[in-house]
Amino acid sequence: MAREVDIIGYLPPILHEIKEIVAIANVEKPVLDSLWQQIEDTLDNQFVVTANEQGVERYEKMLKLNVLATDTIETRRFRILTRYQEQAPYTYRVLKQLLDSLLGEGQYELKRDVEAKILSVKIELTVKGMFDSVVVMLERITPQNMVLTVQLRYNQHNTLARYTHAQLAAFTHKQLREEVMS
Repeated sequence: MAREVDIIGYLPPILHEIKEIVAIANVEKPVLDSLWQQIEDTLDNQFVVTANEQGVERYEKMLKLNVLATDTIETRRFRILTRYQEQAPYTYRVLKQLLDSLLGEGQYELKRDVEAKILSVKIELTVKGMFDSVVVMLERITPQNMVLTVQLRYNQHNTLARYTHAQLAAFTHKQLREEVMS
C-alpha cells in the first residue's frame, strides 16, 4: 500500500473544527491515495521482478513475447528475464551461470560433447513450468552448428526408493514418472 495521506494534519489546528474543511479533506484523501498508489506502481513497473500486470504487459509488448492465457505472473516475469539474458557470445561457463541464475543450482543437468557438437540439457521436474522458456532461450543462443536436446529429467529410482510399494500404489505410472514427489 502506498503512503497514507493525512490532509488535516497539514492544516493549522484551528481549521480542524470547521466542518467544510474536514469534508474537503475527506474528499481529497481518496484522490491523493490513488495518486500515491499510481506513483508506487509506476516505480515498481520499472523493474521486471516487481512489475505488476500492466508492467509485465508493457515488457511483453516491447519484447514481442507471446503470452498464454494460463501463464502466471511469475512465469511471464521469468520469460521476460530470459529474453533479457540472451546476449551472445556464450561460453560453456557463462551458459552454466545463466542456467544457475534462471533455474537454480542443481535444477538441471548440462552435458556437452564438443567433438560430436551436441549440447544436452535435462531440466528437473520442479522447474518444468519454465521448460518452454528455457527451450526458446537455448535455441536462440546455441550455435547453429550444434545439436540441442532439451528434456525433462523424470523421477529416477533413487527418488522413489524411499517410498514403500503401498505408498506408490496410490499413483499412476505417469504420475510417478512426471510429477514432483515430496
